[in-house]
Amino acid sequence: MLALVWASLAGPALACALQPVSVLGDEAAEPVRPPFYAALDTAIGEDFPGEVQLYRDGMTYWVRSAPDCENATWPWASITKQVVAVLVMQEVERGALELDALATSYLPFPPAQDIAAPTVREVLQHQSGLRNPDDSPQDANGVPDFYSTGPSGVEWCLAGRSAPPAEGWTYNNCDYIVLGAVLESVTGRPIGALIGERFRTAGIQGPMLAPRRPRSLARSDADFPFDISRYGASAGIVGSMNDIIAFDRALLDGRLLSLEARAEMWESDPALGYMALGQWVYDVPLAGCDGAVRIVERRGAIGGYQLRNFILPETEMALVLAVKDENFDFGELWQQQGRSFDILSAAACGDAT
Repeated sequence: MLALVWASLAGPALACALQPVSVLGDEAAEPVRPPFYAALDTAIGEDFPGEVQLYRDGMTYWVRSAPDCENATWPWASITKQVVAVLVMQEVERGALELDALATSYLPFPPAQDIAAPTVREVLQHQSGLRNPDDSPQDANGVPDFYSTGPSGVEWCLAGRSAPPAEGWTYNNCDYIVLGAVLESVTGRPIGALIGERFRTAGIQGPMLAPRRPRSLARSDADFPFDISRYGASAGIVGSMNDIIAFDRALLDGRLLSLEARAEMWESDPALGYMALGQWVYDVPLAGCDGAVRIVERRGAIGGYQLRNFILPETEMALVLAVKDENFDFGELWQQQGRSFDILSAAACGDAT
């Protein structure tokens, strides 16, 4: 069995980076570098202000490029929506939910003139017309008070509804907060407990839906103005980067969904910018790979935290990037440039030694 060995002699002033691989239990073994080491190390760069983890070829690589190398707790932000979409698909598989049934079949929705209630699929794809927490009054820190000191929760979300967008979609955290309530209705379990139970069943230990304001997030200031617990099923999971990789692996291994249910969840709509259910799925050329590569992408952002979760189903690879820097520019994969494109290309295609 192989595992990464961490260089602990470099001192706290040096950034961590991908380390050579050694055979566990064999101190005499000569460390070897993975074939993509050089390209990935260059693509990450010394100035990357966060964490990178990679799952490839059946191995998880703990790639650190920030001065602190501990397995820190990060807000998963809207990667939480990817988890909730999986739970919805689990209930679809069980026959407890139907994607194209009206959401009012499972939870009362407020009326909106003569406009029909959205389907479960439309809520998953931000076409609900529900109230938007981002539109709640700003507090003294300039934060919508839904996320800090004002009224919040599913009751707030269900207190009003307008017409859904005539075309396209409107991003709205209430959609997934309400989906959390739908899941509670059909399973009889609180959403936090349900997430924990389904994680454990799939062999994922550690992440949880924050029941209260987290106090020990990676690189968080004491006066961090967002109460992440108020994001609930839209963005409220906290855990390590390794936990996200474990979630990705469980999706790839079929421990969370059948292949058929996963394929339906990952079927994207070009008219919605290639949005699937709780994530975006598209094909894009990567530098060094032959032809376009299928990418499953889920982003997250809260108060300076930015995350990217990439899954490459065809090669069973996953890459997670996380920073606490609101000004950091990940770039856009579809533009075939920027830091995400460089790192993902090196991780997936940079096999030159």
